[in-house]
Amino acid sequence: MHGASAHRKLNMTSAVRRLVLRNLTTDLIKYGRLETTVPRAKELRRLVDKMITLGKRGTVHDRHQIEAYLFQAKAVVPLLMDTYAKRFATRPGGFTRVIPIGYRKGDHAPMAVIEILNTDKPEAEVSFSYLVRSLASMQLNEETKIVNAALAPTFDAKAVYPNKRAFKQALDEQAIKERFAMKIKKAMTNAKLSAEQLQEIVDKDVEHTKELYEKEDSKKINAYVKEIWPENAPSLR
Repeated sequence: MHGASAHRKLNMTSAVRRLVLRNLTTDLIKYGRLETTVPRAKELRRLVDKMITLGKRGTVHDRHQIEAYLFQAKAVVPLLMDTYAKRFATRPGGFTRVIPIGYRKGDHAPMAVIEILNTDKPEAEVSFSYLVRSLASMQLNEETKIVNAALAPTFDAKAVYPNKRAFKQALDEQAIKERFAMKIKKAMTNAKLSAEQLQEIVDKDVEHTKELYEKEDSKKINAYVKEIWPENAPSLR
């Protein structure tokens, strides 16, 4: 009978796998954020949490264990035993977050961003940026303020549905909206923001997106004008 696997093999020999994970662990601790495949990110999360736990203990033996596993010890050890140890002093575990970002072109491998939590500046995390971008996209489509509506999704219980399938689809959509509302509330709590402050951040992102659209449109118009007037084209400023 086949027993449980201790870890993901990652389609590598043991020596190559260890070397790759040592490099990724060192880079993640040094830079705080990496983009890699989902299996590697999940395997990396376990190792980074262990290194941060060793840094929080701060004994001489723990320092030797960190130096034996990681590369660039002079740059990484101070981060673990000072910066991250202070940041996660009251947190027992779960120092990283894995965020799926889609599939890689070519081999269609599932990709993810793995980052070390920033409890001092949660608004600088990737997850917060994704949340703001999602709200801004919704606001562009709805053309109205979106934060308050997203925080309190409503379900029309008196609506008439043609069949059970349509009713189940409406229930599933409502469940998705409620989970998204929970994510917004959690992000607001972590970043210590009110609904009005989050709405201001979303409005800025919407304005920035509209400016990019206008610049892209103006480039197309300028190219069209140059085709009509190849010489002495009129200025559109």
